[in-house]
Amino acid sequence: MAPHEAQRLAALVLDTMCNPDRTRPAQECVVVEALRQLWKLISKCSSAAARGRLMKSLDNFTKAVANQARDRALGYVRDIDEYLLIRRETIGAKQAFIVLEFELNLPDEVFEDRIIQDVIDACVDLIILSNDLYSYNVEQARGDEDHNLVTVLMHHQHVTLNEAMTWIGNYASKRVQGVLNNLTHVPYFGEEYQADLERYLNGLCNWVRANDSWHFESGRYFGMDGLEIQKTRKVVLLPRQWLVLYF
Repeated sequence: MAPHEAQRLAALVLDTMCNPDRTRPAQECVVVEALRQLWKLISKCSSAAARGRLMKSLDNFTKAVANQARDRALGYVRDIDEYLLIRRETIGAKQAFIVLEFELNLPDEVFEDRIIQDVIDACVDLIILSNDLYSYNVEQARGDEDHNLVTVLMHHQHVTLNEAMTWIGNYASKRVQGVLNNLTHVPYFGEEYQADLERYLNGLCNWVRANDSWHFESGRYFGMDGLEIQKTRKVVLLPRQWLVLYF
């Protein structure tokens, strides 16, 4: 997608969420109408606070995707800090996590708390790390690997592929330990919120674990070899310009 197309789609997404009752033009991208209908359904089963957080998060996501498209067009490889900032939006995890809130009664002060936010951020990072690790082979084969932490590390730290993989593994271990430590220091927000807060935090951690399994079971990045690769942890690099038969 060209940068101007991504920017236009980002604007349409925000307009659709702000005006879900407005009839969309017939010639408009079908994704926009699908989002309008989805937003109407979400409005029936979620709190206004959750919808507000989702709207803000989706706005950040679409803007980040537009920036990613611009990076791709320019052949620009961000440094580690720059990359993680934009990747925390383009990964789409924050938007997905808000689904966990729909049936819960949690006030804004929960999501504004530093420890809760640290847990959320770490779970997002863990999903980024696994996705970039597992998707790299397919992406490098089709020449679309610049928006990937593996490439960022090799480009800016001048390390080998295996060294980049080791860096990611070590960083993931630190993030996991950070989550486990924070979970022992979660503030008490009152008895009326305690059960829902525990359910939310369990949902975050389960999401990270389920996402890891999905990469091996879905066939998206490893085809029919996913479960075997999950056991052996060995991947053969595909040749460049290889025709990817599974998306």
